[in-house]
Formats: sequence, C-alpha cells, structure tokens
Amino acid sequence: MAIYHLSMQIISRSKGQSAVAAAAYRSGEKLHDERTDEQKFYARHAQPETMILTPTNAPEWMKDRNRLWNEVEKVEKRKDSQLARELNIALPIELNHDQQKELIRSFAQNEFVQKGMVADIAIHRDDTNNPHAHIMLTMRNLNQDGFSKKNRDWNADFANVKENNRGYVKNSEGCLSIREQWASYANKALEQAKINERITHLSHEKRGLETLPMVHLGHVAHDMEKKGKQSERGQVNRERQEYNQVVIDLQAYRRQKEAHVQKMKEKKKQFSFSTDVEKTYIQKAASLLDQKVISLDDISRHQKELRKMADRHDPIERHFHVQQQQFLNVNNYYDRLRALEREIKQNEEKVDELKGSLNPFKLKENNMMKRRYLDKISDLDSNKANYESSIEEYKESLRFSNEEEFYQRYQEFSQQKENRMHQIKYEKQQIRVETKTLSQAEEAIKTAKIREVSSHYPDLKTAGNYLSYENALKLEKHIDMAKKTPVTLEVIKKAIKNQKDDLYKLRKDLKIFQIEKDHLDKMKSQVTNLEKSKNELDKLNNNPGEAAKRLVSKKTRQHYEELQHEVNHYRENLKEKGYKGLDDLNKRQSEIRGLEQNVIPTIEKQIKTKENIIGTVSGIFNAIQQATRSEEQAQQRQHLRRFRSSSINRNKSQGPDLSR
Repeated sequence: MAIYHLSMQIISRSKGQSAVAAAAYRSGEKLHDERTDEQKFYARHAQPETMILTPTNAPEWMKDRNRLWNEVEKVEKRKDSQLARELNIALPIELNHDQQKELIRSFAQNEFVQKGMVADIAIHRDDTNNPHAHIMLTMRNLNQDGFSKKNRDWNADFANVKENNRGYVKNSEGCLSIREQWASYANKALEQAKINERITHLSHEKRGLETLPMVHLGHVAHDMEKKGKQSERGQVNRERQEYNQVVIDLQAYRRQKEAHVQKMKEKKKQFSFSTDVEKTYIQKAASLLDQKVISLDDISRHQKELRKMADRHDPIERHFHVQQQQFLNVNNYYDRLRALEREIKQNEEKVDELKGSLNPFKLKENNMMKRRYLDKISDLDSNKANYESSIEEYKESLRFSNEEEFYQRYQEFSQQKENRMHQIKYEKQQIRVETKTLSQAEEAIKTAKIREVSSHYPDLKTAGNYLSYENALKLEKHIDMAKKTPVTLEVIKKAIKNQKDDLYKLRKDLKIFQIEKDHLDKMKSQVTNLEKSKNELDKLNNNPGEAAKRLVSKKTRQHYEELQHEVNHYRENLKEKGYKGLDDLNKRQSEIRGLEQNVIPTIEKQIKTKENIIGTVSGIFNAIQQATRSEEQAQQRQHLRRFRSSSINRNKSQGPDLSR
C-alpha cells in the first residue's frame, strides 16, 4: 500500500559532510571533489534515475552535476557552512516508473525550482518494495554568473516540526507546507492513475487513530533486516505491528458490536409499526439472507443477484437449444444416408439382374431400363455426397469423427442437457420463491416506514395508508420539526404563505434597487452625452470663424442647431429625472455601489434561503395533501359501491312489475 514518508535534512560541513560526496552517493556517478582533490564514487546495485532541474535564469553549466556542487563548495567559505538541503521522499509503489518520475519532477519543479532553487533528483529503486527519491536543493539565489546571497526566506518552508508546528524557524506559519503539498501531489497522481490508495501528512494522533505509526528504517537498518539481522528500528516496528494487530482486532469487534446494536434498534423500531403477518414476511427474508436484521439495501442487493442468476439461464438454454438442433440435423443426415445407401443398393441389384438376362427380344428394352437405373444411382450418389459434406461441417463443433462417435456424443449431450435443464428448472423455482419472499419483505418494510412517518403528522393518522413510500422518505427528513409542533395542512399552508410574502418583499426590494440603478446609469449616460455636446457647442461659440461659416454654410448652421437641440433635450430629460447636479448624481451612485456591495448580497442570500424553505415546505404539503386526497377518493368510491349495492338489493326485493 502507498505510505507517507518525507524527511528533511541540511547537508553541512559542521557534520563533516560534502555536497559533492552527497551528490555522488545519491546519483551513483563518479564525481571529483575539487576542494579535497578526491574522487567520490559509491557503487549501487541498481543505477539511480537522475535529473537536474534549474530555474529559467540559471546558467547552462548548472545542469552539470560535477560543476554544480563544486561551485556550491567554492562559494561557501565557513567551516560550518550549510551546503544544501535534502528531502528523502517515499514514492507510491502503486505507480509505475514513468508515473513516479513525473510525480517527483512536477513536485520539485513547482515547489522549489520555480522559487529559484536548483534541484538535483535521484530516484533509488534498489529495493522494489521501497522506491524513494532524494532531492538535493541549493540554498542561494542565482544570477548570470552563478550563486549570490543565501535566501533566508526559504527556511520556513523546510522547518522541521519541533513544537507548536513551528519548527526551528521562529514565527513560521508555513513549516508544514512542503509535507502537506507532497501528500497533495501524490494523491492527485494516484487519482489520475485510477488507484484508490491515498496518503496523508498528518500523524496518527492528529487523525484520531489508535494504532501506532511505523518508523522509517533508513538504508542501514533496511539492509540489516534484508540480510536477516534484527535492527533496533526493525524491532520497534515489529512490536508496533503486534500492538496494532490487537488494536485492529479490538476496533473490528467494536464496529461489529455497534453495527449489531444499531441493527437491533432498527429491528425493534421497524417491528413496532408492523403487523404480525408483515413481521413474518420480514423474518422469512432475514432467514433467507442468513441475517438477524435486514434492510431495503440488503433486499435490493439480493434481488440484483437473483436477476443476474436469471439472466445467466437464458444464454445457457439458448446454447443447449442450438446444440440440440445441430445434433438433430446430423442425426437426420445419417438417417438419410442410410436410406440413400439402401436405395443405391436396390438399384445396383436391378442393374445386375438386367445384365444376366439373355433374351435377345428384350435387349433394347433392357438397355433403356439399365440406363434409367444407372442415372438414378448417379443422382443418389450426388445426394449422398451432399449429406456427407453437411455432416463434415458439424464434426468440429460437435467433436466427432465418425458415425459411432456421433451417437456416443449425442447420448452424452442428451444426458448433460437433461441434468442442466433439471438444475435450471430447480434454480428458477428457487428464484421465484426467493423473489416472492423478498418482495413481501420489501413491501412490509416500506409499509412499516410509512406508518412510522405518518404517526408524526396529524393529517396522516388515517390518510397514512395512502402515503407513497417516496413521499414518506421526504417527510421523514422533517420528523424532528413535526415533533416540536403539529404539522397540519393548515399550518403548512400558513407557513408557505408567510414565506412567499417575505420572498415577494425581498424580490420587490431587489427590483426597486435594480430600477434605481438602471435609472442612475441612464442619467449618468445622459450627463456624459450632455457634457460632450455642451463642450462641442462651446468650442463652436468660442471660434469666430465658425460663426462666419454658419452665415454662408447651411450644413454648418444645421449642425450647430442640432447641437443646441441636443443640449436642450438632455437638460430637459435630466430635469424630469430629478437631476440636481453632478455632485448629487455621484452621491446617489456611491450609495448604490454601497448597497450593491453590502446589502444586495444579503438580500440575494435571503431570497435563495426563502426559495429553499418554500420548496421544502411545499414538498411536505404536497406529500400530505396527496395522501389525504387519495383517502377522500377511496372513501367516495366505497360510498358509491355501497350505494349501488343497496340499489340492486332494493330492486331485487321489489320483484318484477307484473301489472304491465
């Protein structure tokens, strides 16, 4: 199963570590440490899959692993310098190699490289049950030449949790972000691969689990355990596994006990609204399913299984029918062959008789008869060949090679068919019996539910018999409300009216707001047009040359007059709309914007709430009303039947009219 493991560390000179040596160990490559003038190489059973991801502003040489980490060593001068960060991450074993690679690549690219870090990634698959990735990250900002100052802002993301979820870096609010992000990336990859497993960065304690988490072995302890040697960490895991198994067994017992108690409550509740006959139906179905208590879901599942079983019968019966027809065809062909062979033999005997006749006076007649017999034999041979060819077509499908094998196969098939048809007949009978039992129990459970729900609604005391199961389920959601106050049709009708009145007022307020907004928008538009026309008119008035043009040009004069008309038209319209000036308009628009931001969302939310309430309450009203109407209609039909019956009896008692 997919496991969560993400550990972080600093590769530091104070621990006697080297960035070049660390990169060589993780990548499986031979690197030269320029600071110590040493070759660094660590042989591995399986060559790691590696990649180096760099930011867009990084120089090309940073994709060279040897130069990258030697440059890191050069830029760090202190004897206790922090050289690099490293993440050790377990990869989901459910993903294939390509999916694992893409997962770790996208995680490193989005979470580290885009922030400015260089990521040197090595995927280790030495143990197929423990695929994991090492991500070495640089700690300094980049420029065109290489590394510049260390970026202290990155520290918070990598803070290991010590207390209060803050870690080594004080006032860090995001110290869990990397751990949480990895779980998110891994779960998305599992989901895309259509795998149901999920991982979480939360501890067992945070998740409310009673089981103890396993500890990460690490490569040293893992190698020891692999060789059959017990390690301290391995012993911790073994003890925790034993403890967890006891916890799991105890949890399973608790769940079974809780489920049993819940089912017994359901049975008691169910039976309190059932008749003796209905209880018998339910108990028979429970015995059939080998359960103490059954639900509609249990019945539905078994009914589905019965339908699948019934569906399997049809193809089997069709198969036997087809094979039966094939055997009958071949049997008829063999019968016909034998008949043809007898007829051929009879005709051959007649030819031989004619050959033995020595009467010279009948020679011509004998020759004619002989020719007829020979022609008939030829036709019979042709028919025989056709039947033999037809038999050949069935030999492979019916698995026989000669006539004797055919009849042996036919006998075996007939016996097999008889046995299977007898079994299918028995199964069909069982399906009919079980289907009837389940249907009776289903109806009994639904009827009990209808009675239970009806008992909480005064209008359904008698009309509950006419309540549909679907409507009963709708009403069941509101039983708590019905327990607090009697829910009658009159009460519901009044509640619906009140809610509709409130909804009408809210919609009216919203409509008034929209009208006012549209009104101010139109007024603003007209003010803009007025200012535009007025400015153009002022330009014409302030230009002496334009006045002269109007005296000689009809078109110029006409344009000037149209502008005057527009200005007067806009002024009159604005006056009618209550325009008191630009300051007043801006003030009113500011008020509208305030309403739109602060009040209108609340009104819209209230409208939605009212609509939901009306829909819910109307559903209750319709369900109860439907049942009461059905009851009234049933009473009317019963009354009509009684009336007709009494009329017929009265007519019979009066007898026929003999006076006519």
